[in-house]
Amino acid sequence: MKKVIIAICIIIAAFSCKKNKTPAEEKEVIKGNIKQVTETVNGITYKIFVDLNTTMFKGILVVGSGNDENNPLEGAINGASETALCEKAAANGYAAAIVKYQKPAAGSDWNSRAKLMGEDFNKAIVGISGKYGIDKNKSVVSGFSYTSFMLFSDISANTTLSYTKGVLGACGGSGTWNAQNFKVPIFAINCIGNNEGNFNGKALYDQIPANSPVKARSEGITDNSCSSHCGGEWTNLMYNKMVFWLQ
Repeated sequence: MKKVIIAICIIIAAFSCKKNKTPAEEKEVIKGNIKQVTETVNGITYKIFVDLNTTMFKGILVVGSGNDENNPLEGAINGASETALCEKAAANGYAAAIVKYQKPAAGSDWNSRAKLMGEDFNKAIVGISGKYGIDKNKSVVSGFSYTSFMLFSDISANTTLSYTKGVLGACGGSGTWNAQNFKVPIFAINCIGNNEGNFNGKALYDQIPANSPVKARSEGITDNSCSSHCGGEWTNLMYNKMVFWLQ
């Protein structure tokens, strides 16, 4: 009988502990000095990375994942490249997040999807700015593959993200008109082989007119060490450009 009572007490205690946990605590992961938490703020969900010892943040980085350009789903928040970039930024005093951008409505065209992407990034930045007390103007956005294409399109056609310091675009591309109308600096990095069309990496940078106000702070790199789509190790290069923009 005593054993039965003890077992019941253990079960009750276990359920009590579980019940007292908040959703945020259940999604919190500590890795070394980096805490990552999945939150929903300002109507958008993101996974944010912060250093446990940082109280005054240097700025905000928001990153988006790749996707199927023909049938994009909502943004994933567990990608290895996105996580590596966010961890690097967090370890050096920035608040960095991977955004779960929305799945576009069925039948949405390219420009509508790009506009929605920009709006979702803006929601994430505004949410992080308010919650963590960081000036939203001290922000950089970044994308891999599909998200890079979308961000390059958005910052040329719309003004939603014009307050940001730049777009870090890995393995994406754009067109001449877009390059002529970029409203913030870009950092385009791609492997050789034109996997993302003729205007990517250095070729995309070259399309920015010399008299463009964003030309001097932009950069394009075509990485000769890789020839596949998104095949390079670019965490440090992207991080360094973010630091340059946020100085």
